[in-house]
Amino acid sequence: MAKFFLTRRANIDLLNIEDYSLRKWGEYQTDTYMNDLFHTFNKIANKPEIGRLRYDRSFPFYMAPTKQHFAIYQPNKEGIIIATVLHGRRNIETIVRNMAVTLAAEIRDIEAKNLNHPF
Repeated sequence: MAKFFLTRRANIDLLNIEDYSLRKWGEYQTDTYMNDLFHTFNKIANKPEIGRLRYDRSFPFYMAPTKQHFAIYQPNKEGIIIATVLHGRRNIETIVRNMAVTLAAEIRDIEAKNLNHPF
């Protein structure tokens, strides 16, 4: 079974999604939504090609829908590294471009650690 790994940015995104969801919809709906996100991450890890490659960017990345959000990720030999998780209404291209250097560094850090911290 393939694994997925989260950058620090992706962890922060998920905490923000959870916090917003708790305030807006309550605990039950938040738990359901977060479980759905993690289920989708596992699905993408096992079949990374389901995402769309955005190769014509300064920071090429894959993106796949995860409910109302998109997982921005890079495939690797063990699955995927999720760089960030962004709501579909946001300007994903601009946000990723502005974070490209940081995201690339975080991905390299995870790969350098031999991917020893799976979720």
